[in-house]
Amino acid sequence: MLLKPADLEQLAELAGHLTTATSGSIATAIDAAEVRAETMRGRHTNEAFGRYCRTALPLILRRLLDAESQLAALRTQAARHVAAADLGHDPSPAELLNGYRRAGVDLAEEIEEARALLEAEAYALALS
Repeated sequence: MLLKPADLEQLAELAGHLTTATSGSIATAIDAAEVRAETMRGRHTNEAFGRYCRTALPLILRRLLDAESQLAALRTQAARHVAAADLGHDPSPAELLNGYRRAGVDLAEEIEEARALLEAEAYALALS
């Protein structure tokens, strides 16, 4: 089952609680998970874990907000693209990418990785 994405009201509510928090890195989330696991194993006290969470939680929540916001932008742009096709328009991949860019989502790196993988697969297939 897919996760239900946050709606705009939920994102706005979360943003309202995180006005001063900056986005944490994935390393922050991994570190927090490690501290939690160590606490569950009895290697840290609950009080130490609580102090750590007061520092790390806002960073992790901001990252969650940023990820949910980007997911909402991706879903909205993809839905608009499909709806345009359903209405008989002929939207191009470039139009979809432009919509993503306008929404603040840059897929250039992922596209280059996909292109390189497809080229490698085609080359391997040609050799076999």
